[in-house]
Amino acid sequence: MPNSLLSGEGAVGTYSELLKTGCRGDNLTPHHIPSNAFMEAKVPAYTRNKGIAMMMEHLSPGMGGRHRETLSYGQSPNLNILPRQALAREVWDVRAIYRCQGLYTPEIKRGLQQVIQQNKSAWQGAFDKWRV
Repeated sequence: MPNSLLSGEGAVGTYSELLKTGCRGDNLTPHHIPSNAFMEAKVPAYTRNKGIAMMMEHLSPGMGGRHRETLSYGQSPNLNILPRQALAREVWDVRAIYRCQGLYTPEIKRGLQQVIQQNKSAWQGAFDKWRV
């Protein structure tokens, strides 16, 4: 695992936007926050391509990477929590991964703040405190 951020790591946008910025072999992938499966189940009109994501390191199979360390990678979502809780939990998780590796830089902090803002903007009302 690199002990520094990869070029483009921490960029935020929709899943489809981020896919266009990457290229084969860059060891990056867009990570949905909250997870694609959670959002599909909980938010009407949500689609995978419109989901908010952050570019994270994702190495070749068998080699690991920060994306594979996330709580939601390869897991079924907990549908008993609110979207606001899922967003907070997954932002916290990604922050912890970068902190643990000594890579929680201002860029990553800004990226996670953008994830929160873009989700609230894209899916208005889904992340409100009062929503059940």
